Amino acid sequence: MRRYHLSKKRIKEIRRNLAMDVWADGTFEMVEDGDMEIVLVDSMPAFFLHEGKYYPTVLILLSNTPGEKYVTVDMGAVKHVLNGANVFAAGIVEADESIQRGDCVYVRDEKYKKPLAVGIAEMAGKEMVEAKKGIAVKSLHHYGDKIFDYS
Repeated sequence: MRRYHLSKKRIKEIRRNLAMDVWADGTFEMVEDGDMEIVLVDSMPAFFLHEGKYYPTVLILLSNTPGEKYVTVDMGAVKHVLNGANVFAAGIVEADESIQRGDCVYVRDEKYKKPLAVGIAEMAGKEMVEAKKGIAVKSLHHYGDKIFDYS
């Protein structure tokens, strides 16, 4: 495992390659562990690299929750999402209609509207709510997974 501070140039490069418009200011560090790259902001895991884009972690979404690109699941699906399962359309009660297939989205619970996971949309937002079967969101990161070990 390698951990080091980031230059201003590298921070700008990361900001240009964000998968979702979420940002936090502070002291930036990079953790490289095998094939994982995690950006820490003030020692908190804030972003992770996946296929050339930097995706926000659940931790940064808890402090900077955007009002778009969300998928709301019923309380019965929460346990499965927190175990890293993909999100199936049957468990979705609401989704941002601006979501397009391939977008970075965050999954939140129905009761408290707190972020639970980050993933990639497999269907459009409107289709997620109307569909009764199929994978709607491919999960990349969830609350409590191995990324949390880097804080």
